[in-house]
Amino acid sequence: MPIKVPNDLPAIDTLTKENVFVMTDTRAMTQDVRPLHILLLNLMPTKIDTETQLARLLGNTPLQIELELLQTATHKAHNVSQEHMIAFYKTFSEIQDEYFDGMIITGAPVEKMEFEEVDYWEELCEIMEWSKTHVHSTFHICWGAQAGLYYHYGIQKHMLPKKLSGVYLHHLDQKHGMLFRGFDDEFYVPHSRNTTVYREDIEAVPELKVLASSEEAGVFCVKSTNDRQIFVTGHSEYDWNTLLKEYVRDKNAGLNPDVPDHYFPDDDDTRTPIVKWRSCANLIYSNWINYFVYQSTPYDIHMIDNEDLAPVLKNNSDLTVAKFGGTSLADTEKFRQVKSIVQEDSARKYIVASAAGRSAENTVKVTDLLIEAAKKPEKFDENVKLISDRYCRIAEDLDLAVDISAKINRIREDFREIRESGGNPLPYLASRGEYLCAQLLAEYLGYDFVDGEELILFHNDGTLNLEATRNRIAEVLKDREHAVIPGFYGRTEDGRTYTFSRGGSDITGSLVAEAVKADLYENWTDVPGMLMADPKVVRNPLSVPVINYRELRELSLCGAEVLHEDAVAPARRRGIPINIRSTSEPKKPGTLIVKNADFYQTVLDVSGISGKTGYCSVLIERERLTEDSAMKSRIDEIFRNHGLEISAEQIALDSVSLVVNASSFRDCEEQVIQELHELTGAEDIDVSTGLATIAVVGRNISKTVSVSLRIFEALANEHINLRFADHGAERISMQIGVNESDYKNAIRAIYKAFTNVSRLAEK
Repeated sequence: MPIKVPNDLPAIDTLTKENVFVMTDTRAMTQDVRPLHILLLNLMPTKIDTETQLARLLGNTPLQIELELLQTATHKAHNVSQEHMIAFYKTFSEIQDEYFDGMIITGAPVEKMEFEEVDYWEELCEIMEWSKTHVHSTFHICWGAQAGLYYHYGIQKHMLPKKLSGVYLHHLDQKHGMLFRGFDDEFYVPHSRNTTVYREDIEAVPELKVLASSEEAGVFCVKSTNDRQIFVTGHSEYDWNTLLKEYVRDKNAGLNPDVPDHYFPDDDDTRTPIVKWRSCANLIYSNWINYFVYQSTPYDIHMIDNEDLAPVLKNNSDLTVAKFGGTSLADTEKFRQVKSIVQEDSARKYIVASAAGRSAENTVKVTDLLIEAAKKPEKFDENVKLISDRYCRIAEDLDLAVDISAKINRIREDFREIRESGGNPLPYLASRGEYLCAQLLAEYLGYDFVDGEELILFHNDGTLNLEATRNRIAEVLKDREHAVIPGFYGRTEDGRTYTFSRGGSDITGSLVAEAVKADLYENWTDVPGMLMADPKVVRNPLSVPVINYRELRELSLCGAEVLHEDAVAPARRRGIPINIRSTSEPKKPGTLIVKNADFYQTVLDVSGISGKTGYCSVLIERERLTEDSAMKSRIDEIFRNHGLEISAEQIALDSVSLVVNASSFRDCEEQVIQELHELTGAEDIDVSTGLATIAVVGRNISKTVSVSLRIFEALANEHINLRFADHGAERISMQIGVNESDYKNAIRAIYKAFTNVSRLAEK
């Protein structure tokens, strides 16, 4: 596909001769596609050369790109005619209401000045601030990169002893990043600058990653963790003779410049320079356009102004933490599947392993056997033998050298010592399933084994020492290219093994993802994502493609079996997407859990349907009951004082109806009703049992009238009486009440209404 440029731009002739497909404004008007809008803020004095260089690279992609040229209004160009600037360039005031998929900020020959001394600095700051809400991804070059790092992150530039000029060898600090996909281990880039930024200053900023650097030239490429800011300190866009022109210019000016390093053959400036960076230039811009602009920019470009919460797309991940559940590691064949999955994506560097779960031959989970052995010592030998046989078979089938028998003997000794010392052996023994499984998986993958006790740190009272855990994980893993970590357990301050609650491997995985600043946290299990409804109620429900954190929490509160809040919180704190996948169906995309799901297209109007039975409603009636604005809060206080959680409520002038758990209410019913009578003076307080609550959750429910209508219509068609209906406080759910006898039919009816095949096909 072509790059679209203004009619008559001088670069057109040059690029056409080079077989770069260029499309003018006139031709583009006949195309019915959504081009990528790229803004070029050209701060270089050689405007036309820079336009041509960057247009050449942007045109080397299979995508149609519309290039807009931007100049500063507070600084006039002196090396190009004003006619050229007026004809082809706009100022910020002319484009500030527009949105762009990408922007390039070039270098400028002002690096010896303090940033604030540059005459257009305030205008540049305004543009960089504007870019946060109007540009999807910004690519900064040389001084533009230093300016961006200073403005966005406060990182200072520093003068070099002498000008850095030449073509330098570079290496990748992050070998699996999408920006450098297809790169060799070593590559060349031209540099031409008098200042630099220090690596330690960049690494001190959690939101930044160093992707590539050079022994001679220093840091070359830095990326923000949300992929929206890229900073390169070199000039991969340079033509073969750009450094030559600069060198001759400085010689003619009497500056006595050094010969550019590694540029001329044998450093002989009378010979023609050798080009060693052209493939690097084409790849880095092609990768930026493809992975950081095209594949992640919202189709509706105006949504960019809300994109501060936009997630990193999973296929852009430089670093993925993958947790595999017990069913994913249940037997030899499952181990083989896991290895295939891990090797399919080199970004999967840190793997968290659960204990072996149920399989066709083994109907009891390893963890269940261990817990029983801890609680019933008479079962210890029998259960441990079952576990030993199971793991030994996996080791033998996969030809692994891990000595399971020796490790089992050590577990026996430790168990005996803990009991004899009067300690509680349960946490230690319960964690050994993960420990053994991770040992096997680490050898099978060829990864380092890192014990959970090295990473997950608890206080002696059993609460997680979050800050120490974060720091410890980051410290231990920073120098490890790959690692397998057993989930579920850690150690206390006094050295005891301690575990999370059941399902704790999910928490371990999320904590690791947070600490290493992963781009993606994968949770591999036995289902192809989060299901839209309970499979015990709805046969073969659809999996939900994307859901946000708030929707997930709402579904969990309303009874859905989803990830525990403690397993979501660490990833949510850093805005890391969570991808729930199925080991047995690895090609299916699963469910992506993100901060902002609006950047993903879906044909589903709701994200999930969940519910619970066992509720009752308490109806309080009195004329003008809620006329006193404080009355409702005092009623709520009575329920709270008795430990009753209010699940739903309806308020009218003469009545208040509250829905609570029937079993909990039964224990204090008489006392609560008495206190309500005394507070309200109500003549009638009616308690109605046999109630079920159902929540229909979706981020657009409050914005879409048809959602509520379809719920009511679905229930009416099945002759199901509606006991109450209420929008949740967060306006992302519709909560309804039905008779318990209608509970399953109601969920099935609602599910059918939102998954009608013909309706989805229309979308």
